[in-house]
Amino acid sequence: GRYLSLEQVRDLVQPSPTALLTVLKWLRGHGVESCRSVTTLDFLECHMPAGVAERLLPGAEFHRYVKGQQSVVRSPLSYAVPEEVAEHIDFVGGLHRFPAGRKVVSRAEEASGQRPGGRAGFHLGVTPAVLRKRYNMTGADVGLLSNHSQACAQFLEQYFHQADLAEFMQLFGSSFSHRSQVDRVIGHQGKGKAGLEASLDVEYIMSTGANISTWVFSNAGRHESQEPFLAWLLLLSNMSSLPWVHSVSYGDDEDSLSLAYMERVNVEFMKAAARGLTILFASGDDGAGCRRVSGGNHTFRPSFPASSPYVTTVGGTSFKNP
Repeated sequence: GRYLSLEQVRDLVQPSPTALLTVLKWLRGHGVESCRSVTTLDFLECHMPAGVAERLLPGAEFHRYVKGQQSVVRSPLSYAVPEEVAEHIDFVGGLHRFPAGRKVVSRAEEASGQRPGGRAGFHLGVTPAVLRKRYNMTGADVGLLSNHSQACAQFLEQYFHQADLAEFMQLFGSSFSHRSQVDRVIGHQGKGKAGLEASLDVEYIMSTGANISTWVFSNAGRHESQEPFLAWLLLLSNMSSLPWVHSVSYGDDEDSLSLAYMERVNVEFMKAAARGLTILFASGDDGAGCRRVSGGNHTFRPSFPASSPYVTTVGGTSFKNP
């Protein structure tokens, strides 16, 4: 098919001059000048004191809530915006929802635990050679064209180290043509130890998608204690040249996110698809998932963004005898 450039996507989704002028006039009328947009002009991120936000959003009343080491500023009350502005706004984030009460655990944290008896909760049996054999990948299944490209995104303070990747390829990549360095890292790489999930993602995308130019998007910070998917997608909306395939192994329970937030994330997925980008998400560790309710009426608990209709969701394969 024929895909759109970033500039063509901008022409498709950018607000009308009237809408943009109305929103900017509203913000500036309250002294809000610290805003940044994206290339497609359909998203604004603004920073302001809580007092200014209360005047901007009548009805809101912001307080700081502290629990343990966690501190957030939220309004327990609903807010309003002027009628002439409301028709031009589809999403205002970071006002009401609190971080999920449960501990948000990534698979990396789960895998680092120990089983009874001191045995590790993971094993190294499924090496790149095992995967390539099981999926009938040969020496010809490597990136041979110059426009082949791929990327993976990392969240939750997970980072990889180039030296670890080089050593991994030295140990497990001798049977196929491969690269031992990530071509580009976008974002901040932490200075501490490499994270298990970040290392796993980078090493295995470069083992199965071997000899293909690979980028890593390292996304700092959190959205309500969870992965800042929207911030990552807005970063993509500011870059005209990107890898064609993006693989993400992270996800959240749908019921831990607001509908408005998920709808806005879906808009960004649609924009990415219009540009010809393929975005792959892991289906999760628990199939459909389960939300346990007192009384025994348990319900399915889907994972997002895996449940989005605008991404490709990939399940896992379990090998009994790798």
